[in-house]
Amino acid sequence: MLAVPCVLRAVFLAVIFSRVASSSSPTQGLDALEECPTSDSSIYDYIVVGSGAGGGPVAARLAEHGFSVLVIETGVDQGKNINTTSASLASAAVEDPKIDLNYTIREYPPDFPIQRNNIWYPRVAAIGGCTIHNGMLNNIGGLRQTFDNLAQMFNDRTWTRDNMQSFYELLERNLYLTPPNPDHGFDGWLSTTRLASENFSSADPQYEAIGTAIINTAGPVIEDINSHLPIPHFGRGLTTATIDLTGQRSSVHDRLVQVAANSTDKLTIMTDTLATKVLLCKSRNDVVAYGVSVAPGAKLPIAEGFTGKQKLNEMSITAKREVILMLSGIGDSAQLNKFDIPSIVDLPGVGSNLQDNDELPVVWEFKQNFSSDIIPFSFGEIFATSKNSTSLEPDLDTYLFPTEFTGFKHGFNALAAATPNFFTIVNLKARASSRGYIRLTGSHPQDLLDINKLRFQAPGGQQDISDLRERVKQWREIMNAPEVQQHLEKEVLPGANVTSDHDLDNYILENVFAHHGCCTNPIGTQDDPQAVLDGDFKVRGVQNLRVVDGSSWPESPGYFPTSPTYMIAEKSCSSHFERCKVEVNQNGG
Repeated sequence: MLAVPCVLRAVFLAVIFSRVASSSSPTQGLDALEECPTSDSSIYDYIVVGSGAGGGPVAARLAEHGFSVLVIETGVDQGKNINTTSASLASAAVEDPKIDLNYTIREYPPDFPIQRNNIWYPRVAAIGGCTIHNGMLNNIGGLRQTFDNLAQMFNDRTWTRDNMQSFYELLERNLYLTPPNPDHGFDGWLSTTRLASENFSSADPQYEAIGTAIINTAGPVIEDINSHLPIPHFGRGLTTATIDLTGQRSSVHDRLVQVAANSTDKLTIMTDTLATKVLLCKSRNDVVAYGVSVAPGAKLPIAEGFTGKQKLNEMSITAKREVILMLSGIGDSAQLNKFDIPSIVDLPGVGSNLQDNDELPVVWEFKQNFSSDIIPFSFGEIFATSKNSTSLEPDLDTYLFPTEFTGFKHGFNALAAATPNFFTIVNLKARASSRGYIRLTGSHPQDLLDINKLRFQAPGGQQDISDLRERVKQWREIMNAPEVQQHLEKEVLPGANVTSDHDLDNYILENVFAHHGCCTNPIGTQDDPQAVLDGDFKVRGVQNLRVVDGSSWPESPGYFPTSPTYMIAEKSCSSHFERCKVEVNQNGG
C-alpha cells in the first residue's frame, strides 16, 4: 500500500464496534465510486470520528501541531456531570443513563449447552468515550510480549516494549514520584496517582487480615507495574490510577477540552452527531477516503432517547488530509452483499477477531461491614502466570472489592450498597483465547449490531477455563488463612459446596464476564489475510483512512486497555509527523 503523502488531505477512525452503512445496490470495487473531488475547499485537515482513548489523543496532538481537526462525537460534553468527574463515583458513571450506550452481547454460539444472551456491555456516548466511566486503573504491565511481537512482525524497533515506554512518559503527569525517573513522565496530560498503602492493609481490621494473608501467599512485591523492566511471574503490588490530587478523574476528556480552548480554531468538537459512513472516491486505481457523512441529532440504537430508526438528514464533511473513522463499504464482501452494501474493498478481517479478557468473581460474606474509608478500584492487584501458560509474562490479575460485585449487570451499584460486609475478588485473564465477531444486521446506520464473544470456543478455551478454575482454588487457600477465617461468615460464590472441577467449570461458564472488547480491526503484515491495518494504522486498500483505537490491537493489550491505547494513539501521531517531515524535505519544503 502506498504511504499517505502529507500533501494530500484525508480522514481517521476510532471505535471498537465497526459499522458499515450504505443504501445503494451492490456493485464492486472502484466501479462503485466516482472520481475524487478537489480538496481545496475543505475546512479541516483531519476528521476524527470518536473521542475516546484512541481518537481523543490523536485529535489533540494533531491540533497542537497546527493542523485543523474536526472531532465527531455521538454524545455530548459531560464535563459537569459529577459521576464522570469524581473518582469516587466511577461505578455510578457506568450506570448513568445520560452517557450509557446500552450494547448487549452474546457469550456463546447458538448450539452451546449454556446460553447467555442479551448481556449488558456498558459503553459511553460522550466526549472522552469510555475514559469517563472506567475504573481509572493505570496499568501497562504485561505488554512486553505484545509490543515485542509487533516489533518483530513489522521489523520495526519503534514497537519494542522499551521504546514504547517513551510514549507513556510523553502522556503521563506523574503525581506520586519525584522526578527524574527513567520510567515515568511528569509533564504530560494524564494525571496518575498511587493509592495509599494504608488502603491496602490497615484501613479496616478485616481488610488488614486479608492483606496479611495475601502478603504471606502472593509472592514478592512488584514496586512498579508500569516500569519498562520485566515483572515477576508471581507477585503483588499496588495499582496506580488516573486521578488528580483533588480526587478528580483524569482522562482524555480534559485533554480535548483544554486543547480546544487553547488552540483557537484548530480543534472543533461536533457533539450529538452520528457519523453514518466514510465518503470514498477513486483516483486512478486507488480508493481514497475524503470525508464523512454525518447526521446531527441522530442517535445510536442503543443510546438513551432512541425512539426508532428514522430517515436521516445527512450532511457531508470533507477533509484535506485524513479521516480517522468507522468503515463504509470496507469489510467482508460476503457480509456486505448480504445487506446490499457496495463492497469497495474486501477485508474479511473487519469485525472478526473480537477479543476480551476473561473475568471471574469469587465472593465471601464477612461478619462485619468493611470500613467506608475503603474505596473500590483503589486496591492492590495480584499477578500470576498460570501453570501451563506459554505466556512470557503474568497473564492473570486479581482486583479486589469490599462489597459484592459479580460483573456489570444493571443494578450492580444497588447490590454493592446492600452488601457492605461482602468481599469480592475478580480474577482477570489477560490473554484469553476466545475470538468472537461483530456483524451487521442491516444497512441502516441505526441498525443494531450482532456481537458474539464465542467464549471458550477457540482451541485454547479449555485451558482458559482451567486457569480460572485454579485461580479460584488459590484464592480459597488464601481466604482459609486463620487470620481471615476469624472474620469470615461464609463463601457466597461459587459457594462452599461447589468443589469438583466439573461444578467449578459450570460456575465459570455461567458467571464469566469481561468489559475490554478489542481487536476487530487489527494491524498486521501484508501477507496476513485477516489484518485490516498496516503498522501505521492505515486501512489496507484505502488511501487517507486510518483506525486508531482499541480495535487496532492484534491481541488484547494486557490487563486494562486505556493507558496502552493512549500509548498507541501517541505513537501513531509521532510516526505521522516524522513521515511528514521526510516528505516535506523530499519536496523541497
